[in-house]
Amino acid sequence: MLNVLKVRIYPNKEQQTALAKNFGCCRVVWNYYLNKTNTQAQETGKGLSYCDMAKDLTQLKKLADYSWLSEATAATLQQSLKNLESAFKNFFEHRAKFPKFKSKHGKQSLRYPESCSIKGSGLKLPKLGIVKAKISKPVNGKIKSVTVSKTSTDKYFAAILFEVEDVQPAKEGEISGIDLGLNSLVTVFDGKTYYKVDPIKPTRKYAKRLKRRQQALSKKEKGSNNRKKQVKRVAKVHEKIANTRQDFLHKLSRKLVDDNQVIVVENLCVKGLARTKLAKSILDAGFGMLINFLSYKLERARGKLVEVDRFFPSTKLCNCCNFKNNSLNLSVREWVCPNCQTHHDRDENAAKNIREEGIRILSTNTDGQSEFQACGERLRLDSTRAKKQRSMKQESPVKLRCNGRVSR
Repeated sequence: MLNVLKVRIYPNKEQQTALAKNFGCCRVVWNYYLNKTNTQAQETGKGLSYCDMAKDLTQLKKLADYSWLSEATAATLQQSLKNLESAFKNFFEHRAKFPKFKSKHGKQSLRYPESCSIKGSGLKLPKLGIVKAKISKPVNGKIKSVTVSKTSTDKYFAAILFEVEDVQPAKEGEISGIDLGLNSLVTVFDGKTYYKVDPIKPTRKYAKRLKRRQQALSKKEKGSNNRKKQVKRVAKVHEKIANTRQDFLHKLSRKLVDDNQVIVVENLCVKGLARTKLAKSILDAGFGMLINFLSYKLERARGKLVEVDRFFPSTKLCNCCNFKNNSLNLSVREWVCPNCQTHHDRDENAAKNIREEGIRILSTNTDGQSEFQACGERLRLDSTRAKKQRSMKQESPVKLRCNGRVSR
């Protein structure tokens, strides 16, 4: 099992200079072979593989105009070529967009695939020596690679990828349904009680500070040193907003994962919601980031994440009599069912419906090989199934993804 630990590093001036050269060399190699691959694909209909690019890189270093590439660590340049090949592969398999050229402005990164270790309170990197680091947790395992990055605010970080033994016991807990919203970020129902967590809205919180610094930036002369300094001041506000949101969502997802064995959420189309008039609030809430955090944390804890289809009418469906109220709009926060006269809180009713739909999905996708009991609900599950399950439309059969294959 692989794990990642991201730490802050503090290179000295010599190490910063060496890193800047490495960043530049990796960026040039990426851009050079991206352009060469595009040109060859247009002429011959076939691009370059990693082996072709690696052989050509050896000859490129011997040229007088590119002799400075030898100053960088050879393994980082080869890793840049591997990343480029992976980017093309992801594009042709429809998992990502077409690879773009890298710029020297903004975030910079490179990966050391070998010869990295932890020495005391520092991180030893090839051709850099021991770099001072703030390591918050022990790394008990073999280090596979280290990715060093530099942010637009001149901060350095290292993401340590290491191998650990998978000794996590089977998780025990409850089954909770979560309704995502803007008034309440999450409304959680665990089968007995409800509770809500309000969003922190970091973009609106720091909007005034961001406005003032952007106004000052607009008055600086283009190309001047003062403008470059002001660009970093604006970037620090954006970094503060992103860090505040990420910290809040990490703490919220950790609490939810610790309390639950199975979490059921809606499979929202965030890109589609971002095209509406509520785009700013939706992107500020970070729905996609929260679901991503829940997914990998539940997987590590041997829990399960179930995603209910986005077209499931969780809000409009009465939980008592299953009557569908099509007259509801976003302004209605409480409503009374016309059929059974039950009073509903909009978010609490949706969370309860989502939980019941998640239990139905888990009960449908079983073959009787394993079982668990959570919050009074006893379900028989296949232990070889994928930990992340999605529901489809109610009128269509439920599909389960397992190791890249789809079964009915």
